[in-house]
Amino acid sequence: MAFQPSKSKRHLEPEQGSLNMNSMMDMMTIILLFLLKSFSTEGALVTPSETLRLPESMQGEKPKKELSVSIAKQVILVNDVPVIDVATIDKNQMLIMPLADRLAEYARQEKQLEIDVGKEFTHQVNIQGDDKTAFEVLFKVMFTCSKSDFYKMRLLTIKKG
Repeated sequence: MAFQPSKSKRHLEPEQGSLNMNSMMDMMTIILLFLLKSFSTEGALVTPSETLRLPESMQGEKPKKELSVSIAKQVILVNDVPVIDVATIDKNQMLIMPLADRLAEYARQEKQLEIDVGKEFTHQVNIQGDDKTAFEVLFKVMFTCSKSDFYKMRLLTIKKG
């Protein structure tokens, strides 16, 4: 047997629930900022182009943002700025002089930053080579990098699988 509701409960009006939009907007803003921050730290450090197709590899380490030397099919680039045409590289010399000059300038800038600001000069360079690049060209680029104070080299590949 059920009890009858009291007089005060019989005359109650049903409550209307509402959401606090300020709190929801704050929550969505925090989530959006978190996603943007995580996306910007995971951004691509390598921008493939039509003239540069990286070889594939089974090993994979994420590249760090360092000086980038790209060996495309027709041109060698330093930080996406063309330096020398591959066809004009002297076959009898190991050192590629225009590339050495550009790398020496970057090394001077990094050493000056180390003195002025305290930013460590890591001597690292990321080398991107087209998968059809001749070994002698790649070897000359690596030799030139080592002679220009960039002796810690990373060869960038695309992780397979």
